[in-house]
Amino acid sequence: MKKYIYFVLLILLFGLIVSGFAESQNDENASQSSSPLNTFKSAYQDIAWGNNVQKHLRILKTDLDGVSNATNNSDYTMLAVYAQQIVNDTQNATKENDQYTVSPKLQDAQKEWRVALQDYNSAGQFLLQGANEAKNGTVGAENFLKARTFRNSGTDHLKKASELAGIT
Repeated sequence: MKKYIYFVLLILLFGLIVSGFAESQNDENASQSSSPLNTFKSAYQDIAWGNNVQKHLRILKTDLDGVSNATNNSDYTMLAVYAQQIVNDTQNATKENDQYTVSPKLQDAQKEWRVALQDYNSAGQFLLQGANEAKNGTVGAENFLKARTFRNSGTDHLKKASELAGIT
C-alpha cells in the first residue's frame, strides 16, 4: 500500500511538471493578454510546487516505513517517535504547500494534496496517542483504528490529487 502511494505521488509529480509546461503553452496561445513573464512564472511555480511535493513524499515514505517496522516489531516507543515525525513533517509540508501559487489547472490538485496532508497529520496524532497508551500497558485500539481511518482518507485524497492533475 505504501509503495503504491509513493508510486502514485511520483507519477503525480512527473505529470505536474509536464502539464505545467503544456498548460503554460496553451494559456499563452489561447490568450494574447498573458505575458511571457507570467507564463514563465506560472510554470516555475508549478514545477517548484511539484518538487516540493516530491520532497515531502520521500520524507513521509520514510516516516511510514518507520511506522511499519515499529508496528511489526511491537516497538511502541519507536512507533511513538515515527508518529510524532509524521505530525511534524505533515505540518511542515502543509506550511510549504501554502506558499505556492500554482496554475489554475493544478489548484484543485494542490488542495487535495493539502487535505491528504491534514489527514495524515490526524493519523499521526491518533497513532501517537495509541502508541503512548500501548507503552503504558493499555491497548490503544480505538486510536489505532482512527489512525487507520485517517490514513485511508489521506490515501484517497492523494489518488484524487493525482486524477485532478491528469495522472491516472
